[in-house]
Amino acid sequence: MKKTGRENSDFPVQEYFQGVIDGLTDDLKIVDRDYRVLYVNRTAARRLFKEPEQVLGHKCYEVFNHFDRPCPYCTTQKTFETGETLHTEFGYTDTEGDPYFFLLTTYPLRDPRGEIPYVVEITRDVTQEKRLEQEVIRSRTLKAIGQFAAELAHEVRNPLNAISFQMALLRKIKETCTDTACVGQISEALEIVNEEIARLTKITEDFLTFTRQESLRPVLADVREVVETALDLLRGDLDERGIKVTVETGEDPCMARIDRDRFRQVLVNLIRNAMDALPEGGQIRISVIQEGDGTCVLSVSDNGPGIPKSLARKIFDPFFSGKPKGTGLGLSIVKNIVEAHGGAIALVPSTSGTTFRITLPGGNKNA
Repeated sequence: MKKTGRENSDFPVQEYFQGVIDGLTDDLKIVDRDYRVLYVNRTAARRLFKEPEQVLGHKCYEVFNHFDRPCPYCTTQKTFETGETLHTEFGYTDTEGDPYFFLLTTYPLRDPRGEIPYVVEITRDVTQEKRLEQEVIRSRTLKAIGQFAAELAHEVRNPLNAISFQMALLRKIKETCTDTACVGQISEALEIVNEEIARLTKITEDFLTFTRQESLRPVLADVREVVETALDLLRGDLDERGIKVTVETGEDPCMARIDRDRFRQVLVNLIRNAMDALPEGGQIRISVIQEGDGTCVLSVSDNGPGIPKSLARKIFDPFFSGKPKGTGLGLSIVKNIVEAHGGAIALVPSTSGTTFRITLPGGNKNA
């Protein structure tokens, strides 16, 4: 019988296979449909300060995550169900407050009948890559600060000039006013001054938010709950304007690792943006779903006039605004926060209304 190419090889594959696997810097384990660990390399075992033999036979969610049941949105279970190779990012914060990030990939192992009795899990530490990404974002932000400092000065100068003019007018009225007939003029001038002060304050606050370099404090959270807290903050304004909000979610939680406060700001900005585009009695629809690979997808839509194609490319640019009194930083802030979470935001093309779509890495904690 003629030997195959592999059989003709003089390399002792079996003899060196274990050394190759144990030499990997990635965690590798094989689990069955009952979540039992049937194989684990030394790298994965060392993470638990154990020998591989001490891990074998245990449930993966017990020994690696200290859970008493399978992990929420278990990627391994999804691979058993779909037969697909899946990728999920997850992370945690250590006792010193330092974040760590990992990429989990699950591969199906098929038997001769095509069935999947086992799944291979490979976990790679991508913390350094994430930190480099954050550094790139920081560098881009600093560059943007330099580019738009002149524009900020221009935006601030306009309301200051208006305030100075109105104050001069008030002084002149005060000098010439001899009766109560001047009260109306003074009140009108004061109202303009107050409006310009409020505008200047908003510009300053938005610019500080845009340039802020605070580290995120991500926790595993249900995005649906953050949507509700954002709506609670805006409920009074929504009711006053008769704007109806519909929230569509799946039955299961939509889990993602997010900084609750910063992500609530994303939602507040998007909802306010929709409110500004709507007349009284308009409608806003918010959708929150978790896709099969664990990705969290959030959409905010309105039935307003929409955004012209000619402006669509510029809407995330700092200081670009389609509103007469907008600062032009709201959507830039949203984009920065979403990308800092490892997510993405896009304007969905539409013939009517406006829809913003956010995708976030799933919050699967299975390692």
